[in-house]
Amino acid sequence: MGENVLGVLVAVALLASAAVLVLTHRARRDVLAFVVGVSAGLFGVQVLQVHVFTIVVVVWAVLSRRDGKSLVAREAVVLVGAAALLASTALFGELVNNPPLGLQLLALAVSGAIIIVSASATDIRTMLYGLLTVTSFSALFGLLQVAGIIPSDVWHLSISALGRPTGIYPEPDWLGMYSGVGLVLAWRLDLRRWLRVVLIAVTFSGLVLAFARAGWVATAGSVALAAAVALVVRSRSARRGATPDAAPATRNRSGRIAGVVVTVVLGVIALNSIPALHDNLITRLSRTLTVASDDVSAQARVQQNDGLLYLADSAPWYGWGISSSGRVGVSGRLNFGASDNNVGSNWILSMWVDGAWLSLPLIAVLLFACAAAVRTIQGQLLVLVLLNSFFSNATYQPITWFLAALCLVSLRHRREATVDVTISSKEKRPRRPLSPVT
Repeated sequence: MGENVLGVLVAVALLASAAVLVLTHRARRDVLAFVVGVSAGLFGVQVLQVHVFTIVVVVWAVLSRRDGKSLVAREAVVLVGAAALLASTALFGELVNNPPLGLQLLALAVSGAIIIVSASATDIRTMLYGLLTVTSFSALFGLLQVAGIIPSDVWHLSISALGRPTGIYPEPDWLGMYSGVGLVLAWRLDLRRWLRVVLIAVTFSGLVLAFARAGWVATAGSVALAAAVALVVRSRSARRGATPDAAPATRNRSGRIAGVVVTVVLGVIALNSIPALHDNLITRLSRTLTVASDDVSAQARVQQNDGLLYLADSAPWYGWGISSSGRVGVSGRLNFGASDNNVGSNWILSMWVDGAWLSLPLIAVLLFACAAAVRTIQGQLLVLVLLNSFFSNATYQPITWFLAALCLVSLRHRREATVDVTISSKEKRPRRPLSPVT
């Protein structure tokens, strides 16, 4: 009950702050775009079962709408249509546990569609700065929890001698994922040198101290993929005798090396000062890609996947209905009575359990969004979130739909730019002279 009250208070404070800024700031579109990014970094904060993210996106679209902006984009239609197919299973699924989850899914999809239709390149950048702000704040909040400056209960002292902080999120696993998001943003966005150094150190510390193995794997995987794509692009550019990305990379490199150095120094000091922390990290890292018999959380993940596979194998072609995957408990046992959980731990298995063939369009759209924007910041972040969602599922949280929308916005911008260039070239093409009339 207390968490719900706190969530409402945070939402009210966010909306009130946004209202004040909009009324007093001349660049209200930028302010609202920044708040959209902040709201995307919140977890489960709702007002009357509507995500604050959805409310803020609607306000942003209404108050900052530009004349002449099209109300329809094919990317938005595809995103909403794919989500609607899965959401429709709430009407006929035999194991539906929470029918309103279908409405929440539709609301998140519509929020993403609004961003796809309305966002400019400047809006995307501003929204990402908002997301960086909230994720960095959460990582800092977690560090203050570990230091005891902010009194709160830390988790799992048996895993970490300092305890696992939660930041502003309900569990350490979510702090790990969002700290990974913040770390990528701190590394790739254009920032002042000193600010980049601070944010790299803070977000990396939050990622490490959360002891969230899903966050570690997801962050490492997204970085590895981004590095591989960058190498392929540079190799192709070198063969063509061009280096289109050299200038932006040089401009954006300031502070990265210093950030790494500062983070390493702080890490060495912490590990030498707290020997137990060193042992905890080694143990946790060694068990990241293995499943030991005494590793309760890893065993639980395996049992959950077994339960999801059982439901998936027995599901009809339209699935058991949205929220059915939540019937798989922590130990993998199936709960066919009332359940507080509505989402399974593995996002692809969960969607298949819920919608079977009706879930494939949405899975395909999310994977396509990653592929289409793989070179962008938002593309790398969506990869990170979806990798994390194989262990801790965030596909029903605003962050997934926000990043998917930003990836599809990039696709829309490229498509519209191509159309503009084609039209312009046709307009400039000289007309063929008329043949003389005889």
